[in-house]
Amino acid sequence: MARRGENIYKRKDGRYEGRYIKYYDLSGRAVYGYVYDRKYTAVKQRLAERKAEKGRTPVQASVKLCDWLDIWLKSQSNLKPTTKQIYKSYIANHLCPAIGNIPLKKLNTEILQAFIDNIELSASSVKTVFSILRSALSAAQDRGFITDIWSKIKVPKCEKAIVKVLTPKQQRQLENVLTGDGDIGILICLYTGLRIGELCALKWSDINLESAILTVNGTQARTENGVEILSPKSRTSNREIPVPPFLLNKLKLLPHNGDFVVSHNGKPYDVRTYRRYFKAALKRADLPDIKYHSLRHTFATRALEVGMDYKTLSEILGHSSVGITLDLYAHSLKEHKIQQMNKLNKLHK
Repeated sequence: MARRGENIYKRKDGRYEGRYIKYYDLSGRAVYGYVYDRKYTAVKQRLAERKAEKGRTPVQASVKLCDWLDIWLKSQSNLKPTTKQIYKSYIANHLCPAIGNIPLKKLNTEILQAFIDNIELSASSVKTVFSILRSALSAAQDRGFITDIWSKIKVPKCEKAIVKVLTPKQQRQLENVLTGDGDIGILICLYTGLRIGELCALKWSDINLESAILTVNGTQARTENGVEILSPKSRTSNREIPVPPFLLNKLKLLPHNGDFVVSHNGKPYDVRTYRRYFKAALKRADLPDIKYHSLRHTFATRALEVGMDYKTLSEILGHSSVGITLDLYAHSLKEHKIQQMNKLNKLHK
C-alpha cells in the first residue's frame, strides 16, 4: 500500500508507479522521472536507489548536453525571437549531432576543443556556436552542476571581412535596369542605406511624402512562428531618414498595392524572396554576384564620397555609435583615396 510522502501509486493496469525528481530546470521547476513494477516493494527499492544516486552526484550533471541546451534556451526570455531562432538552428544542426548525447558530467575541455576544431563552419559562425555553448555551460556551473571546462578553449580568429561595394560605374549599370515597380526597394536601399529586413517591413504609412521623411519602425524577420514584423534591430535602428528628391518623385508615382512599399500582388515580399529578386536584377545588369547587404555598404561609401560627415551617416544607418561607422567605412575606394591624397599637392603651389 502506498504511504504518504512516498510518491508511489497503483495504476489502472495493476502496476505500481514511483515518481522521483530527476532535476530542476533553470526556472526552478522539477522535472520528474518514473519507475514501474508489478510489486510495490520493487518500486520502493528502485526509488531508494534513484535517491541514493542523487545524493552521490548532482542529478542535473547526468542530463545530456542536448537536453540541457533545450532547457537553457527556453529560459532565455531576453533574447530577440530572431536571435533565439539562430541559436536553435546552431544547436539542432551542430551542437546536438556532434556532442549532444554526452552527459554534462562527462564533458571536459578536450571534448569541447575537439568539437570546436572539427566543426565545419566559418570562423564567425564557430565563434557564435562556442558563445552559445559557453553560456549554457556557465548557467549549469551557476547552479553547481559542473565546473568551468570552457575557459581555456581556443576558437579561430575572425578575419575582418572586406566590405564589398559597387563602383559608381557598376551602380549606374544596376540603376539602368531598375524600371519595374518592384525595383523600388533596391533604389531605396541604395539611397537610404536600409537593411533588407527594414525594407521588407516598410509601409506606406512610414513615408511622409510631404516632408520627405522615411521612418524606420520595424524589421521583417523569420522566427519559429514564421515571418514576422518585429521591433528594429536596436534602439538607434528606429530612426528618421530624409528621402532624396529624385527618389521621392519615384515614390509619389508608384501605385499603392497594399500597406507595404515593396509588395507583389498586394502582398509584401519576404526577405528571402526579395534577395532572389535582387539577384535577378544583378544578372540583368551583367554585374557580379554580391550580397544584398552590399547595397547598404554602397550607400555609405557614396555618402562619404560626396562629403557626408560620419556623425550624420551613423545616424542615418542606425548605428549605436560613430565608432562603428568609422570602423566599417574608414576605408575608401581606390579612386577616392587617390583624389584625397592628390589634395596634398596644393601645399606645393
